[in-house]
Amino acid sequence: MLQVSHEFGCLTLTPSSPFSLKRSCACGQAFRFQEEEGGYFGVVNGRGVRLTQNGNSLKVFPCAKEEILQFVRYFDMERDYGSIELQLERDERLRACLSSASGIRIFNQDPFETLISFIISANNNVKRIQKIVAGLCESVGELVTDDVYTYHRFPTPQALADLPEETLRELGAGYRAPFIKQSAKKVADGYDLAALRNLPLTEARKELCTFAGVGAKVADCVLLFSLGHANAFPMDVWMKRAVRELFFDGEEPTKRELEGAIEKLGPVSGILQQFVFHYARESGLGA
Repeated sequence: MLQVSHEFGCLTLTPSSPFSLKRSCACGQAFRFQEEEGGYFGVVNGRGVRLTQNGNSLKVFPCAKEEILQFVRYFDMERDYGSIELQLERDERLRACLSSASGIRIFNQDPFETLISFIISANNNVKRIQKIVAGLCESVGELVTDDVYTYHRFPTPQALADLPEETLRELGAGYRAPFIKQSAKKVADGYDLAALRNLPLTEARKELCTFAGVGAKVADCVLLFSLGHANAFPMDVWMKRAVRELFFDGEEPTKRELEGAIEKLGPVSGILQQFVFHYARESGLGA
């Protein structure tokens, strides 16, 4: 059971299952968390906060009382990750992932920010993605100065749609510049990304793939990290290697074999994927 306390503007969330702030911030799902002494600074749903960990507790500062629920949801604290880690522990193929990935939680991020961030992520590395995202925020994101921090919010769809492609290229977006503009304009013109929460996975993925610069992998990242589809299973080079090594003895599976293996993982296959992904990167599995 989750324990929640709030005192002097600081929220403390203590889940009953293992939690790791570092692994959750560093596992490739989010790009606006900057490590600093003793914790991280990040912008969560437009709110600049400092995150620290004490034992198994996550501390969020500053946090008003009316913001408690949004942080509980953002850090997915209401989900039973104990049962997810138990599933890994009981599977002899996946048990090894816990050594380097236990404590990961899937963040429920803003869908538009996640869409643009993962369009940027195509053929890119984490440091460059972070740099480009930071550049977009500093260029056209709203500047906020509150009682504690000064920071930029993620740009609105209209702000990104209005940016010249040349400016986006100068910020490092490269060939992704027109994709960012076109996708931002589609949302600015009224496309409701949040509505994809209520569609079956296959339909939601198909919808996202109508956006410029979005293929199956980017679509699944958006669905998993911002739209509540816990069975979305992003496949990149690391995951393809990991799945091949863990499930198929190093052999290349057919499409049907791959789909069958993922389906057997059940309704939280996407969350399990993130444990495997982080383990694969940390261990060099299949490299």
